[in-house]
Parts: sequence; C-alpha cells; structure tokens
Amino acid sequence: MATLAPPRLLTAEEFYKLPDPKHGGKMELVRGEVVVHMPVGGPHGNLAAEVSGELRSFNRLHGLGSVGLEVGFRVARNPDTVLAPDVHFVRAARLPDGRHMPPAFFPDYPDLAVEIVSPDDTAKEVADKVAAYVAARAPRVWVVRPEGQTVTVHRQGGDVRTLGLGDVLTSDDAGFEIDGFELALDDLFA
Repeated sequence: MATLAPPRLLTAEEFYKLPDPKHGGKMELVRGEVVVHMPVGGPHGNLAAEVSGELRSFNRLHGLGSVGLEVGFRVARNPDTVLAPDVHFVRAARLPDGRHMPPAFFPDYPDLAVEIVSPDDTAKEVADKVAAYVAARAPRVWVVRPEGQTVTVHRQGGDVRTLGLGDVLTSDDAGFEIDGFELALDDLFA
C-alpha cells in the first residue's frame, strides 16, 4: 500500500521567493502552508485606505513609526506563519532605521494589526488570525466588521472591547505613544 508524504512546509524565506498568485489577491503563510486570498472588493479596499489614511496622517505628524497596507509579518517560527494585515503600524524604535520597513517581511509582529472582515471570511479564520497576532505579542489588533459597523480592539493581556457607531477609536486603541488620535466610527463607516 502506498502512502502519501505530507506536504512540505515552507519557511518564511522560501515563501518570500514565491511568485505572486496568477489571478491576483494576496498570499499568507499559515503554519508553513500557503493560503491564497481572493482580491478584495471595492468597499473593503476603500475601508482599508480610510483606516490607513487616518493612521498615516497622525503618524506623519508625530513621526511615530510606519503605517502601511498588506505587508507580511512573520509572527511564528517552526512552522512559520506570515500574515499580511490589511493595515499595520510599527513603532519607530522597532524599525531598522527608525523610519522604514525592511524590504522583505517584517521579522516579528506589528504594533497594530488591522484586519477588515470580508464577506467570505469565516469567524474561525478571523479568530485564528487574532490569536496568531496575540500569541506573537502584537500589542493591538483591530477587527473591523463593515456589515455590523463595529471595530473590536484586542489588547495584550486579553482585554477586548467592541466599539460601534457613536464611538471613537483613540491613540490608546492604536497603541500610539502620543495622545490626540481620534477616528470616529460614524466617519469611518459613512
């Protein structure tokens, strides 16, 4: 009787060298296995741009670090996991030159990971991503749910709170070291 060998698990370094998906979208590495996500729709992309724009404006004003879209973060080793949050923030002190992300995957967690839930995302997939970020020591994870118009803020230590219309995300929610950041959910979901 023939037995099939289990699939070979990739390292983050091997994963980085793979070609882009033929039909677009993004890829992540989950416990050594490649996961391909379909390209997102317009509302998802617009929401990611809005969140990124608000975070970038505050960051640029105060020089706190780096804000970007869909950058790979190696959040686990052996087997490797590389996740690409829709939006991220990394503090300047954790950047190689204090300002810019490295050319390949970031070798650790983001200080803020923002995941925008798409219609085809399952609750388990979202919970698994949050768990991976938290296990990697990410101080903040936002889960943005466009359909429910909520943002759930996860913090190290297990503190979780969900904000809705009428609420405001603050510097503390983003993990910024300077007060003054405010993002009203009414504006975000307008």
